[in-house]
Amino acid sequence: MASSFRRADDLGRGETTYRTFYPTRLEALMKLHGIALVICGLGMLISSTSARAQDADKMKLTEIETKFAEAATPGPAAGAVLKQYLYDANLFQVTGIGRVGMMPKSTIIEIFSKPNPTDPDVKSAQKLSDIRIGIYGETALVGYKMTNTDTGHKDPALNVTDHFGCLDTFIKRTGQWYIVGSACSPDAPISKAEWDADMKAMGEAPKPMKDAYH
Repeated sequence: MASSFRRADDLGRGETTYRTFYPTRLEALMKLHGIALVICGLGMLISSTSARAQDADKMKLTEIETKFAEAATPGPAAGAVLKQYLYDANLFQVTGIGRVGMMPKSTIIEIFSKPNPTDPDVKSAQKLSDIRIGIYGETALVGYKMTNTDTGHKDPALNVTDHFGCLDTFIKRTGQWYIVGSACSPDAPISKAEWDADMKAMGEAPKPMKDAYH
């Protein structure tokens, strides 16, 4: 009896050991399912956090573009917006009449912080629509349609409303978005009178601008 009891006891310990180190298929599946749920939950949390961050960035970029549009007329308000949102380097630009150039932030602020002395009564009003934003890490592209209306020019050929498609490039530094590039193209050919007036105005532009854009 003692021998039989010992064998029975050994069998019980063996079964316990087996179940401890070799879980049943059901137990293994349950553990894997639990791990999968944790991973899935973490993935959803990260995805949700990332989506909220992108939404916040898109709202900020839209806000910046709106501020640029609201300060379209050269003067102190324009200078303040440029100072806040231009990156501290060269701004690369393709203008609405096809000129390409770069100017440093300091020069741009100096030129646009006051009215153009050769045409001081100009007022510009801009409206943006169809804003679309793509964010790629620390870089963002903002595309939009813009309606620009100028009044007060000495040359009446420049007192017109033009429509453009535009694309701006931003980079993010220390949590803040800055513009580094801008390109606009008319959505329809401009008149010869306006083109000729634009060419004349460029000839009267400040020297740094004339030297920078070609």
